Amino acid sequence: MAAEWLQGLFNKMNVVSLKSIEDINNLYDYQDEHPRGKKDSLFVACGQCEGCNDLQHIYDEKLAPHVSKGIIKKADAIKALAACCAELNAPRNREDFYRKLSQKLLVMVK
Repeated sequence: MAAEWLQGLFNKMNVVSLKSIEDINNLYDYQDEHPRGKKDSLFVACGQCEGCNDLQHIYDEKLAPHVSKGIIKKADAIKALAACCAELNAPRNREDFYRKLSQKLLVMVK
């Protein structure tokens, strides 16, 4: 419990220094014990495992269109992804993650 709290604090402190999705991924140890499992779509993993990168997918599919239109900045999107990872406990429910991301960036993410 203390280690989990400490990791969360460390993650929150580092949010401002993160510049890429890879930086975020590197903060999390993630081993997918059930690759392509039935419940994978319900959760967001902040780490990367064997080519599966939820955060990159969320950025590419949900945030990049807003960045390309100039609605949000890429750096703000990266910081928001990192903050959502730090603020939500694992396993991170995808709907909660998208809701928090929407609130931070003031764009609809669904």
